[in-house]
Amino acid sequence: MVSKMLQDNAAENSSSMQTNWNWWLLATSVVIYFFVNFQRSSIPGTIFNELQSDFQATAAQVTNISAVFMYVYAATQLMAGLAADKFGGVRTIFWGALLLCLGSLIFPLCSNMSLLLLGRVLVGLGCGAIYLAIVKEIDRLYPEKFTAILGTIILLGYAGSIIGGWPLSKAVQYVSWRAAFAVAAGMTIIAYLGFVYCRSRVKIPKIRREKLSLLPFAVVLKSRNCRWLLIAGGVGYAVYYLMLAVMGKKLLEDICQTPSAIAGACVSLMVIVAAGMNFLVGYLSTRSGNLRKPFLYATLASSVVGAVMGLIGLKLQAGTWYFVIVMQLFAASAGFSPVSNSLMREYTPAQYTGSGASVLNFVAYLAVAVCGNLAGWLMDIFSDGKIVRAGVTIYPSSSYAAVLILSLLIGISALGAALMLPETKGKNIYRQERNFRRKKMIRSKDK
Repeated sequence: MVSKMLQDNAAENSSSMQTNWNWWLLATSVVIYFFVNFQRSSIPGTIFNELQSDFQATAAQVTNISAVFMYVYAATQLMAGLAADKFGGVRTIFWGALLLCLGSLIFPLCSNMSLLLLGRVLVGLGCGAIYLAIVKEIDRLYPEKFTAILGTIILLGYAGSIIGGWPLSKAVQYVSWRAAFAVAAGMTIIAYLGFVYCRSRVKIPKIRREKLSLLPFAVVLKSRNCRWLLIAGGVGYAVYYLMLAVMGKKLLEDICQTPSAIAGACVSLMVIVAAGMNFLVGYLSTRSGNLRKPFLYATLASSVVGAVMGLIGLKLQAGTWYFVIVMQLFAASAGFSPVSNSLMREYTPAQYTGSGASVLNFVAYLAVAVCGNLAGWLMDIFSDGKIVRAGVTIYPSSSYAAVLILSLLIGISALGAALMLPETKGKNIYRQERNFRRKKMIRSKDK
């Protein structure tokens, strides 16, 4: 009897210790995710001038630094979900964070553009694996608190993007950008070592025997509603990120002669506005009977209004605070994530919702990469009248007008795609769409 009690106590203590170490494992993962967001949002936008001066680069070359990262990050989104399902979130984070640490170290130490791009490729591979793997771990460890914990983690991730704005802008006024990013790399490595230690203290689920399959992606892409949603919620996201991580700070500095710290603060404010809009849209959508489309329309329209106001501001030679408002309109356009992810879940079979989210993320960041390349190319083409000071190019309003016209066209396209989507009111309508396709095929055969 005593022996049985001792065994039960030992089992209970072991389970309690496992729970504690799982919590610390997730906590160290969140710290890594913080630095994922820092890396994703700060380069090149916050240090655009510093990179251009150090490497004697054109706008196209600087924006290509962001584009290379985004191409890799986008491609990784497709495989990260499949890898997390098969190998588990812990293993996916382990290898992804290792690549993130290597890339973070190479980036500030490189001496030429090729090594710089190599660092960003490694960072992109690592960053792309983290978020979906963390989602997998939350589902495994805390399924009953999934929504609340995920919301908290996303908020903490946005904090990393905030640090990549004003605080980073202030830091590079006192130390070099290389020193600032070397410190960030060191902190990332410390977080990774903490994760590795916690990993050694917990039991990790076995690798699933099922083969990796691309079938879920095919199911998503066959859906007409999903395809329209990829344009609305995927391509539509590119405008916000283009202004946040690539062009916004540079526009304020070149057009309005805004001090670097204030321009960086505007970038940080964009992150706060985007986070607030995501929370507000999610709350209002739930409170309104799970309506989706009105909130998708409102947020996408915000980017169209922002682009039009930006073009008017360039024409009128408006000042800093006018363009700060324009930047916040672009930030508000990123608030559709709760409804776009909900719609993807409601347009696809229940077993493929994770794959739907992967495809949506892939399209979003692929669009960010393509638009970043296009923006740099347009800035150089329409750069007559540019001024070069101490290796830094100050671009004329014509360069930024071209970028804003690109943003306007993207916003209009995304809004048009949103108009084609059916309302779900929180219900899965995949079968309804499938039955519609069958009837359409039967009618076409009869004809």
